[in-house]
Amino acid sequence: MSVVPTHPLATPDPAVLRWVIPDGLLGFSGTVARAPRLLQALLDDGTLACIEAVPGAVLTLLGAGHSWQDDGARVRTALVDALGAPGAWEPAEDAVGVGPDEALEAAAREIAAGPVGAIAAAHGGSFTVQKVADGVVEVALEGACRDCPAAVITMHARFKHLLRRRCPWLVDVREAPACSPA
Repeated sequence: MSVVPTHPLATPDPAVLRWVIPDGLLGFSGTVARAPRLLQALLDDGTLACIEAVPGAVLTLLGAGHSWQDDGARVRTALVDALGAPGAWEPAEDAVGVGPDEALEAAAREIAAGPVGAIAAAHGGSFTVQKVADGVVEVALEGACRDCPAAVITMHARFKHLLRRRCPWLVDVREAPACSPA
């Protein structure tokens, strides 16, 4: 069994940690009904109140009376063990399936809203994901980014590179066709 890379990130709620995992690993988004053995044991004994899968992460909510200082190492160990068996995770009935394009779109939107979007905004423009289909991401370069050669370079060099690192199945990144005024 290979070890799946993960690392925790704080959230606004101190009882919740966001564990970053490879995009598309679990194949669903929503509450976890049943987890692999070690992680399920933490749900069963109340260490964890809830586990939720989201694109690119697993959210863990501590149970009442528990702390990350006391229980964090056990949660990490159980989560890493559970991620080694992604097919053993059972989604709750209200969870939704996440295929490669959905995982790609979530990662693309996160990158566009984060580091690449910050670069565009600093120059008076915006970088917006318009469409994802069959592994191809279309982005709109707007404001000062429209018709800017540097924005096209940023789209291919920065955005595409960051996205391919998270989603190796990425086929291409293309500029979305410009809308013509009515």
